[in-house]
Amino acid sequence: MPGPMNIEFQFRDQRFTDASAGLKAFNDAVKKDWNGSAKVLSRELKTFLDSVAQALASRHSGGWPGGTGADTLSKRSGTLVNSIIASVRVNGDTFATIQGSIGSDAPYAGIQEFGGTIVPKNAKYLTVPLAAALDGSGVPIYPQARDWPNTFVAKSKAGNLIIFQKRGTSIVPLYVLKSSVTIPPRLGMKKTLDAGLPYFVGRAMDALVAGINAQGVGA
Repeated sequence: MPGPMNIEFQFRDQRFTDASAGLKAFNDAVKKDWNGSAKVLSRELKTFLDSVAQALASRHSGGWPGGTGADTLSKRSGTLVNSIIASVRVNGDTFATIQGSIGSDAPYAGIQEFGGTIVPKNAKYLTVPLAAALDGSGVPIYPQARDWPNTFVAKSKAGNLIIFQKRGTSIVPLYVLKSSVTIPPRLGMKKTLDAGLPYFVGRAMDALVAGINAQGVGA
């Protein structure tokens, strides 16, 4: 039969063989400098959220079109990842008010994070750009299909409605018309936050203990 498990806690160069006593000493010290400790937590939270933003930027940095996979997005204009990096905020200077946030103001961020089906709002079909309607980074050359000159709609051999453009003697497919398009979730912001949360908690606790030890709070 295995013996009893001993849990120890070290605080201010003192090792408590009774973990509850050590945690009580730490708790008492934090209470005496609650707001100062919150500044340490604020710094660690900012570092954590910045690392999440950078991880997402790195994951979704592959060139178009090869960068798009089951859980990755090709980098096109860079608007999405840049907005995530710029969004990181940590506010408040006490434990009662401290808040951290990360997100994106890109209009398509939500659909990339959660997935979903897009349907047309003011037209019968969605215009999905094909390669000829995109530049080398995968960004549409014109904002809308109607901006292209010399176009017409015809059905392809596969039965899809296509917007073509006449270019001299050539006929170039620009857009496929769809009644809906389903986008799988690829951004992975929540997954990245959830995966990093245990490391953030560990780092924050270490930083809090180190800060209290350094200041001699409650000594």
